[in-house]
Amino acid sequence: MENWKLLLPQGELEIKTSRQGSSTALLLAGGRKPASEWLVQIAASKDIYCADKGIECCCENNLKPVWLCGDADSAAKDCWEKAQLSGVKILLHDPLKDDTDLQLLLAAMPEAVNIVASGIWGGRFDHLYSNVFSLLNYKIQRDVQVVMADEQEILLLLQEDESLIFKPFSSENIEALSLLPLTDCNEVTLQGVQWNLEYAPLLSAHPYAISNMVEKEKVVFTCNQGRVGFYLKYKL
Repeated sequence: MENWKLLLPQGELEIKTSRQGSSTALLLAGGRKPASEWLVQIAASKDIYCADKGIECCCENNLKPVWLCGDADSAAKDCWEKAQLSGVKILLHDPLKDDTDLQLLLAAMPEAVNIVASGIWGGRFDHLYSNVFSLLNYKIQRDVQVVMADEQEILLLLQEDESLIFKPFSSENIEALSLLPLTDCNEVTLQGVQWNLEYAPLLSAHPYAISNMVEKEKVVFTCNQGRVGFYLKYKL
């Protein structure tokens, strides 16, 4: 097993896995915009890829992406024009398409790249649902790591025999920790919280592991079986 380490503004994350990419990229989608301070910090030393309206985050924070992918139907026109003038690679698609802008971008992403995805949260549930399972499929197909995050919410996608250690800089700001089953039958172990779990079954038909509380300086989670989302909600 190897370790993949990521420093988030909220804390230190380490995933123990046999699957990881050679580098980590930042992907910006068209949902709720991350706070500027959070975004600039997480963007440091990472290639940035934008799905349509995600370009507005770059435009507003003076960040230059590597690629911009989409049908140009939702992002501000001046941000698209600025990207074109600055030499960003444009992957322009017909608005009459089946796949979402995010799905088209994921299909075009370089091989074996871990992703921190932001601009994922907020807005419509159907968009969020599509985002989560599209990123999960990317993780499975590419054998890499995926973190969905902004300053308010974090979701880490883990599959069988992967584990993580999360060391929050301040547990007082964490409103809730939840485990979200992403397949029918799962088994999990969770330590460092108010209600610890040891090889506990977690079924999609009974997603009970909701609104746990962080009690220790580090949280240790293992996906013993299946695929599970490790979710953190931060106080505003």
